[in-house]
Amino acid sequence: MALVENAVPDKNVDIELSGYFRLYGNTKIATLLQSSHSAVISNGSELEHYIEKNSKYKVCKVKVRTTQKNGTLLKNPKKLKDTIPTFEDVLYNCFEKVDSYFPKIRISKEELKKHIDYDLKSKKNIEVDGIWVINGEIFVAEYKDGFALDTKKSDSEINMLQILEEFFQNVPCSLYLVLWNLDNIKDHSIKSLEAAKYVITGREFSKIVNLDFDLINKSRDRYQKANEKYFITTALALNPVKGILEYIEGLGYKIEAPV
Repeated sequence: MALVENAVPDKNVDIELSGYFRLYGNTKIATLLQSSHSAVISNGSELEHYIEKNSKYKVCKVKVRTTQKNGTLLKNPKKLKDTIPTFEDVLYNCFEKVDSYFPKIRISKEELKKHIDYDLKSKKNIEVDGIWVINGEIFVAEYKDGFALDTKKSDSEINMLQILEEFFQNVPCSLYLVLWNLDNIKDHSIKSLEAAKYVITGREFSKIVNLDFDLINKSRDRYQKANEKYFITTALALNPVKGILEYIEGLGYKIEAPV
């Protein structure tokens, strides 16, 4: 998971303009809470990274150029256009039974219009968190690093999965809304009946695509102690009480407030 201390807000942005400051009227508290929130949000991207890293199948994704012709590193790596995976690549691997994983694959507006006569209107494409091809079958997945979704987000996710369900209607295909941290499928908070058929726990999905669920979670937990220490020491420094501070420092914690 992300380090909270690395998610400190941009110093060029006035923290007093944030909702966190409005809630407490204290810049240090606002900074600590915003950092924590930013770290939580970034955990979603981190989960996708670990899923890709632990895939037992060939990973098919866009290649990037990181250096110029003279060997100088590029400030912003450039995607190589001819290497961007397409819908046709997914179908090819499906028909040829090439077990593979396509992370963050996009299906263009033109492809949707051509195959199912669907108009995305203002969007250029839809982006899927991951598409797996295993033994000639396609598994479409949207990952959520949590155990629930709010109503607005679930409506958007379900709409996309319904579009993709029609898009892949002529091939063996299953679609999932993966609530990674959900222990029991009966405990999900999604009220939509349309959504319920897509919901699956992270552990059950991992079995389907041969991911090591426990190994991924163990790897992601490596910063928990560091985050706990950072939060405790920073929070205590907001309103230090001598006796408490001496006790905490005796345990080996260094009391520091964010700069």
